[in-house]
Amino acid sequence: MSLHKRLGIPNSETQTEKEVTLKLTQGELEALLIGLGEATFKGKQVESVYKLAVKLQLEIDKLK
Repeated sequence: MSLHKRLGIPNSETQTEKEVTLKLTQGELEALLIGLGEATFKGKQVESVYKLAVKLQLEIDKLK
């Protein structure tokens, strides 16, 4: 057993992100994208919000 498991510290290399599949309408995707655009984010949040916005835009483009 590794030390990080004994101490209860999560190992970021072994953790994987889980994914969920949602079915959203074009209007719902656009509402989420607009909401992101009107919100204020700081620091590390900016990069993850940007990536989310790109994903939303790609999904909107698929529906057009």
